[in-house]
Amino acid sequence: MLIDNSAILFDLDGVTIDTEPLYTLSEIRLFSEYGVKIPKEDKSLFRGCSEETFFNLSMKRYGITEDRSLFIQKGRRYVMDEFKKHIPFVPGFKNLISRISERFSRGLVTASPLSTLDYIRKKNKLDNYFQYIISGEETEKNKPYPHPYIEMMERIYVAPENTIIIEDSVVGLQSALASGAHVIARETSLPKEKLKIAHRVVEHLDDITINYMEDILLESI
Repeated sequence: MLIDNSAILFDLDGVTIDTEPLYTLSEIRLFSEYGVKIPKEDKSLFRGCSEETFFNLSMKRYGITEDRSLFIQKGRRYVMDEFKKHIPFVPGFKNLISRISERFSRGLVTASPLSTLDYIRKKNKLDNYFQYIISGEETEKNKPYPHPYIEMMERIYVAPENTIIIEDSVVGLQSALASGAHVIARETSLPKEKLKIAHRVVEHLDDITINYMEDILLESI
């Protein structure tokens, strides 16, 4: 039997929608203008971080002296160019939502800015899948701090021990773990070693069954 008032919280990029290839294309386009090729080992630095962190870190790390506002404007435009083509859902996402919709509260928690979230929310009709949606821009601190997840749990009136969070980036996992909830990492392009900080790791969202989630929640009883 499932615990009363339990919730599943999803990250947006890499868990709900498959945006990693889209961000990669826009980043290549942006950085190529400055003669920068991002080393493979640096890619995990940007996964799951807030927009502000991405732009601040990349400008400092690669010595980009462009006017910051212009650099951000370009980056946003290139991302939106990719989004306008197509924003695919992560394989298995819709099936997972169908499995849990009658038994769990469902929330979406993203570090993405509200402007990006609002665009994707409308384009992909995210309100058909989630009862609650929040951007880290709406909280005191964004990921990797726990504030976005804590705020979501407060909105749902659910305790951390009754909450499962699905993430795919180091920044997101740090935020989720610090909130006190149960954390599942979905494998993407990150080395598996970096995901082992999560309580559990899955290769595919289809691996997350009702029994799987029951076992996780019962661990805290």
